[in-house]
Amino acid sequence: MRARLSRGRVLRRLMSRVLRDARGVLTTIVLTTTSPRADRVAIATLNADEENATVIAVQLAQREPGVSIDFLSPDPDLARRAVAEAARCLDAPVPSRISYAQDRYTNLLRAFTVSARTFTTHVVLPGVDRSGRRVHTHLTHGSGPKPDTTFRGPTTVLASITDAWVPAQLREYRLPPTTRVVREMPRLEVMRRAAGDRTVLARMGLDSDHPVVVWAPTYRAIERAGGEIRVSGTRFTAGHPAAAEHPHSHPAGAERVAGSTPLRTIDDLRATAETNGWTCIAKPHPRDADDLRGLGLPVFTNDDLRRCGVTAYELFGAADLLITDYSSVFTERAELGLPFALWCPDLDEFASSYRGLREPLFTAMYGPARSHTTRSILNEVLSVSARSSLNSEDFSRRSPPSGFPATSEHATRYTRSTTHWPGRVTLDKQAAQ
Repeated sequence: MRARLSRGRVLRRLMSRVLRDARGVLTTIVLTTTSPRADRVAIATLNADEENATVIAVQLAQREPGVSIDFLSPDPDLARRAVAEAARCLDAPVPSRISYAQDRYTNLLRAFTVSARTFTTHVVLPGVDRSGRRVHTHLTHGSGPKPDTTFRGPTTVLASITDAWVPAQLREYRLPPTTRVVREMPRLEVMRRAAGDRTVLARMGLDSDHPVVVWAPTYRAIERAGGEIRVSGTRFTAGHPAAAEHPHSHPAGAERVAGSTPLRTIDDLRATAETNGWTCIAKPHPRDADDLRGLGLPVFTNDDLRRCGVTAYELFGAADLLITDYSSVFTERAELGLPFALWCPDLDEFASSYRGLREPLFTAMYGPARSHTTRSILNEVLSVSARSSLNSEDFSRRSPPSGFPATSEHATRYTRSTTHWPGRVTLDKQAAQ
């Protein structure tokens, strides 16, 4: 049975690749030989509530009231609600000139064909656009330490906030080194506005008078088409997600407090939180095939947050401390100067899994300074709460980064950006390029 199942999966993947290649040829021909409309924009995502997609939709509609937006996702109804949530977060009106459709290939090709600008969070359409008449911006769904192994799509602009990983991203997306790089992500604006906003936590029913710590691990198991479960690293199980802490959690020279207990299990984290009067909650990855509710921490999924009138990136901005591992959200906290801690109990297993990690390893960039014992995490939480709380209005007024900074050794290899996102374009090659 296992052999037959394995052969069946191999056959399905082979057929899927053949179909994708055929669609890539068709996409390339259609996009290269057609002309778009300047007032049309397409946004495509594999997660209907992906905030890079929903926020850019609101920002475009607010900046250019006459533009018509096609929003393509697996769940159009959820996407409609998520865009409304993004509008609330940005204190903006809900876009009116926006249509929602299923992310079927025919819908994607039609929307990309008529649109002068496209924005994607995942590579959803195979093929390239050689016309020079469109600007295709790949926002990504995070520029963190995990590779995004995918196929080539029609991309002319890449969004990334991690300079050191831009070369790896360009290789993964099969893009030339001349690709324009924009150092920003739309959902950062939600985090900026939520920083220091205790009402976000109150809407979730949490005690906003005490520090709130969010544990947001990336998924270890994901269900793929056909019911296949793919696992990377060590899966979290009820009570004891990891038997031992990875050595990176105790770098050489790290201070140890007498009587402190390493962050070995979620039980330790929960007990420490209860003892010291702060709240620790779990925020699972939306595509996680495992249920974290058996671990003893309050769990808030995207659906749970939605019922509270909160988005994931509002929570990630409002939290006093974020604990994560290989999720890109820590790079976004770092970008905004918000405290975070990395806990990677299965680092070796994750690095050797099918997902792997980008070079240079994030442990060399963030790990030694950001891996903590339970006591050091607690000290960081208490130090955050002891300081005067962040003023969300002051924080949101900080100018978001623009351009690709010259401090990166890789910066000179790429076209620098001086604006956030491509504005309205005229339909000629020179303007599009």
